[in-house]
Amino acid sequence: MRYLLLFWGLFFHLVSSAQSNSAIPTDTFIASVRDTVIFSDLAFDAFQKQARFDNKPYFIMFSAPWCAPCHRIKNELFTNEQIAALANQNYLAYYIDLESFDGAEINSKLFKVSQLPTVIFFDPRGVETDRAIGFFDGYYFFRKLRAHIPPAQWGSDWIE
Repeated sequence: MRYLLLFWGLFFHLVSSAQSNSAIPTDTFIASVRDTVIFSDLAFDAFQKQARFDNKPYFIMFSAPWCAPCHRIKNELFTNEQIAALANQNYLAYYIDLESFDGAEINSKLFKVSQLPTVIFFDPRGVETDRAIGFFDGYYFFRKLRAHIPPAQWGSDWIE
């Protein structure tokens, strides 16, 4: 009985998602994707493999539900149009909640982050290249993102 319910639930989910995707104009979908930084929902190991495969640098945002500056960064900076476009085009992003069991385990084994919010930048091979610790403004984060992109890929609007 459970398998039958699971099958029907999956079937209706696929049908409804196929219908809803065809009803959304492409330009509306693309605009909404650019409005926020897209965080991967892969497992951490799979995420690192994806970064190596895509040869893309990535960053990890460490946060917790009780961290007010973390929520401000997510709500104000990661929804900024310029930051989201720059991050989504040039980086992969991963979010680790330190209150979750998996997040705490990953942190204790690999990163030892002790202050929130923390954003760690990595090259595609997983070598740490930079950190942003504590609350920061959009210009600071934009410059951190831009610092790890070759100048040949900079747009004309990047000139200071």
